[in-house]
Amino acid sequence: MYILLKKGKLKEIIQEAIKKAGSQKKFAKDIKIPRSKAWSYQKYNIALKKERLEKILKYINVKISNTYIEKELPNNWRQIIGGDNCVKKKTKNNSLNKQLKESRKKIKKTLSDWHKEQKSKNLEEYHICQYEKFKKIANYKFQTKNGEKVRNILEKEIADILTKLKKSYEYEPLVKIENKYFFPDFVIDKKVIIECTMWRGYDKAIKLKEKINILQKRFKVYVVIPEKLSQYYQSINENLILGLNDFEMLIKDI
Repeated sequence: MYILLKKGKLKEIIQEAIKKAGSQKKFAKDIKIPRSKAWSYQKYNIALKKERLEKILKYINVKISNTYIEKELPNNWRQIIGGDNCVKKKTKNNSLNKQLKESRKKIKKTLSDWHKEQKSKNLEEYHICQYEKFKKIANYKFQTKNGEKVRNILEKEIADILTKLKKSYEYEPLVKIENKYFFPDFVIDKKVIIECTMWRGYDKAIKLKEKINILQKRFKVYVVIPEKLSQYYQSINENLILGLNDFEMLIKDI
């Protein structure tokens, strides 16, 4: 930590110490600091390391009151000020935005090259890796009776119904169709896909329809939603299951 004293106080302390030592040279030698420091401490109001200030105060047998302290500064205060000044300077001459844009461009290019390289090595492994990262970010916090972590309460209820009816299922397995990779919510007996959503909006149905068109080439696909959201999903009406009761009835018939 650094201590900045109120204006004039540091000069007063140093002059008292020099008086005790008999000369500035002897004071600097006793305290083990360069003579230039002893000179500058008298001329400028400099922030001193707490340990050095305490050493000087001990030398003249003085305790200083907190009322004489202007600021207490962290050890990296010079770097902070330097960084702030650098930003101010670059902002003033319009170079900061340019530098930030160039940095973002380099990072984006590096990431893009990495993704291309990973895809070329093993596309399936790449998709699994990326999806595992997404799952960690998404923070799946609901737990099913089978012990899986799922993303929302609807998925938990779907999984628990499947468990109750003794239907084997996979949760978010990798499915590849026509060089496209998907992670559907549930796959039952490797024949039926169950997607479930509580999203309130028309855009989700549009995305689901595109997904369903591909998945239906190998699977029977159903989308379970809360009944009150049916107005948003009319475009996929033929695949729609409204609520848990209808879902349970469907599963019993499979």
